[in-house]
Order: sequence, then C-alpha cells, then structure tokens
Amino acid sequence: MSTKDYLVQSIVSQMVIYLMEEFHWDMMKAMRAVYHSALFQKLDDKEIGLYTQSPKYVYCYLKKELLTGKYI
Repeated sequence: MSTKDYLVQSIVSQMVIYLMEEFHWDMMKAMRAVYHSALFQKLDDKEIGLYTQSPKYVYCYLKKELLTGKYI
C-alpha cells in the first residue's frame, strides 16, 4: 500500500465515523456515502492532493456535498 493510499483510507475511515456520529447512520450507509461521493474522486486524485489535508477539513466538503448535492 502506498503512502497516498494509506492517507486516503485513513481519511475515509474517519469520515465514516463522523457520518455515523452526526447523522446516526450505520457503517454501510456511511461507507456508501463516502465512496459514491464526488469528493472521493477528488480525494483519490494525486494531482489535487486533498488526501494531505485533515479528515475534518475534508469532511466539511463531504458534508456540504451530501446536504446540497453539489461539490465545490
């Protein structure tokens, strides 16, 4: 596993926990929300480098996408 992959998975796991806590979702629903989001595509993009940011910072974008249906 590369460093990038490790960082992406670490952020994803933390965002799943945030979704479970904030929205009272079960783990599978939270994981589907993360992995099917437009944000996940950006998170996995090496050129953008979003995976180098904190999980809470990235989660703010995910939450906005989920609540508005739009990714900035």
